[in-house]
Amino acid sequence: MRYIHIKFITILVTILFNSAYSEESLTVSSKALTAAMAQRVAIEALNTCSKLGYQAAVAVVGRNGNLIAFIRDPLSGPHTIDISEKKAFTSASTRVASGSLVDMQNLNFSDKLIIIKGGLPISIGGYVYGGVGVSGATAEDDE
Repeated sequence: MRYIHIKFITILVTILFNSAYSEESLTVSSKALTAAMAQRVAIEALNTCSKLGYQAAVAVVGRNGNLIAFIRDPLSGPHTIDISEKKAFTSASTRVASGSLVDMQNLNFSDKLIIIKGGLPISIGGYVYGGVGVSGATAEDDE
């Protein structure tokens, strides 16, 4: 009897999905930064910090917040590793500059978010591809 119920449900679900939904309505698509582009963003940010006299760390994350590229000056502090990634994650997750969230202390519930300047979303044509975070300079220069 149980086998008949499972088979009936399977057939019913198959009929419903085949008749009422197309593959497009059941899936989503997303654009992503390439590793090469993420690396270029990180290197350019680090070069800019170096020209300003800072030893910084730079993290680039994708739209989903996962790390794609990371680079740091060998003289940057060890804390800059974690902070730069959190800044990038915060900007990718919230789709705004991490420093613009200063008045939203209610976001402190997550240990992945950090509410200080230095994280910016990577946005092209209104689509947010990810975020970049810099740590090791002043807050204004990080941003």
